[in-house]
Amino acid sequence: MSKKVLSFIVSIFLIFYGSNTGYVFAREGDNGYEGGISSGEAPNKTSFEYKEVCFLTGEPVVFEGTVTIKKTLKQDKTTGSNVITANYTYSLQNLQRSATLSRYISYNTVITKKDNGQTIEETSLNGRCTEVVRIGGTTYTLINYDFTKTNLIDSRPAVDYFAGNIWGKKTYETGGGARGGNVTVEISGDFYGYNQFWGTVETQVLNYIITSEKVNEGEVDRWGGTANVKLSSSTTKQIHYVENEPQTISFEGGFVQSQYNSSILQYTASLPEFDSKGIATDRLIESKDSLKIESFPVSKRLLVPSLNHLRGHWAENDIKALYSLEILTDDPSTFDPAQIMTRAEFAEAIVLAAKEVPEDPLLAKSRTSTQTSTRKAIEETVSPFVDVSTESRYFKSIKSAYNRGMISGRGYNIFAPEDYLTTADAITIIIRALGLEGLAPSTGTVTSFRDDADIPQYARGSVYVAQRIGLVLGDERGYLKPREYLTKARAAVIINKVINYMRDDLKKDYRERIVNY
Repeated sequence: MSKKVLSFIVSIFLIFYGSNTGYVFAREGDNGYEGGISSGEAPNKTSFEYKEVCFLTGEPVVFEGTVTIKKTLKQDKTTGSNVITANYTYSLQNLQRSATLSRYISYNTVITKKDNGQTIEETSLNGRCTEVVRIGGTTYTLINYDFTKTNLIDSRPAVDYFAGNIWGKKTYETGGGARGGNVTVEISGDFYGYNQFWGTVETQVLNYIITSEKVNEGEVDRWGGTANVKLSSSTTKQIHYVENEPQTISFEGGFVQSQYNSSILQYTASLPEFDSKGIATDRLIESKDSLKIESFPVSKRLLVPSLNHLRGHWAENDIKALYSLEILTDDPSTFDPAQIMTRAEFAEAIVLAAKEVPEDPLLAKSRTSTQTSTRKAIEETVSPFVDVSTESRYFKSIKSAYNRGMISGRGYNIFAPEDYLTTADAITIIIRALGLEGLAPSTGTVTSFRDDADIPQYARGSVYVAQRIGLVLGDERGYLKPREYLTKARAAVIINKVINYMRDDLKKDYRERIVNY
């Protein structure tokens, strides 16, 4: 087969089977873009618990209820671009204030894939949108809404990172006649996040400018105020070990995997004080508060491997966790922690640990049978390496890791699957999978390991990043031993640490640092 034909096949494979088997993923947009938080992603659900803060009256009013989200994915026949139509229906109330909020908004998002693998999304309103807010005896009816959102998704082998900007302006009518008026709310802000198998985060930072003008007892009452809303939602797949109570049972315990959804909103507002007649004064009142939603965890039991021969081993817990997650797949009863791991074995383990980014469950049904059948046909294509047979048990893992940009060969289409792997090799593959190579300085990369001089040149940037984000530590004397072959025990520890980083540590920069939660 010619190189041109092979290149074409690989390109098609990447389109349908590579790291982007969809266009929008699990978490982005679950909160909508109205400054609220939802309970988020859940199996077979399109309606979520929802909370937001309204500033229309000149004081914060918290609304609670549900948001229902429906999405469809289509292709624009004129431009060839993919377009997502997302419809959001809100049904909210505040019983203490005798207040209700009903809202329907439809967005169109045009998706443009760039040659470098990045994706640009441009979102605008799709025709009709309605909103009616009733607070006490006043009704606020939306009469005009301008909105735009744009974001960029940088797709890496195991993580999709995204960042974007929002701008919107709403105008409400508050009735006619002697007490008529209007309120304008201008919103601007940024949002950031990532999607990956083990956890997702979306964080929004929104600034509000509220201006009001109405007739009150024959006088025109004008006031203005500001607010800032920071919100963040996360999903995390955690595992924890549960010991069995009965002693006469074939296994002493096992891991349970649970998905946790958590959303937090913090707001500050600077709004006018009103006199006894409801007229705004020149004095501003500062207020702040927070809201939270945590959904009921979804759990499942993981399999229990037979690893009795490893009791007391320093890497027992990591090995047991990876077997329970089906990342290590060899017969557990014959697992030798001191055995050196091969390149093929590590490729399989890292592909299973750094899984592809899941599709948005609200869009999964939009995929066509043509895409599915094409993907299956492409799976049976030739190997990218002359020394990796399509009949090898590692073929699919090696091919997936290669196409996702996680691994490379050793030149001349050689992969050397049975060769041993060094610590430096493993770290390089892991940082590629996370897509964090750019965190290393372009020149003068130096680590604090005592054997820093032994780090190969090709791995220096990756080792620097791995140490910076806490993925690798030296031994008790401060040595990394980068050229030492990786045992299966040490590989298990490193891979489990990568999973824990993707579950927990990655979100700290996107959530705790911005929202101070």
